Amino acid sequence: MELAKKLLALCNEKGLSLSELARLCSIPKSTLHGWTTGSSVHDLNDLRKICTVLEVNLHRLVFGSSDPFDSENKTMEELFKGDIRVTIHKVIKLKRE
Repeated sequence: MELAKKLLALCNEKGLSLSELARLCSIPKSTLHGWTTGSSVHDLNDLRKICTVLEVNLHRLVFGSSDPFDSENKTMEELFKGDIRVTIHKVIKLKRE
């Protein structure tokens, strides 16, 4: 899913129109419209403003899913919960030429 579709989907989730989002982010409506049509380039600072208003992280806005390395992500927390044991059975020194 491209960024435009993700942006529109998140706006729908929050019950916001692009005009309302533009006003809340202090971004020109024409800029957001350009993003949805693919006719303008994305600015990282504007993307961060949008994330703040939509209450999502940048990873979710760009990739459509939560960041797997985000500390709030329960999957990674569950995966690495408890003690971790690492064992080395054999160490081999490689010859360099």
